[in-house]
Amino acid sequence: MRMGTAQKQNISVQHRIWNKHRKPQPMTFKEWLLKGIAYYQTEGFTFELLTPSLMRIKRPGKPSLLRTCANFREEYEKEYLSKF
Repeated sequence: MRMGTAQKQNISVQHRIWNKHRKPQPMTFKEWLLKGIAYYQTEGFTFELLTPSLMRIKRPGKPSLLRTCANFREEYEKEYLSKF
């Protein structure tokens, strides 16, 4: 059975309405952190784990940063989750 043009248009409108009301789900903290690290590694940053909760971030051409797990968690909650 073949669909007519009007039926195709109706289906298209339904899908557009469904997708309009679908909200994206935020990533978990672990996903967010790992994707962020992977992205910045492609930009030339290097990450060195000094202790289980302290990380050194070496930026190309700039001074290094020290970040704790609490720093990352705070950024995740204040900046990333505020978009959802």
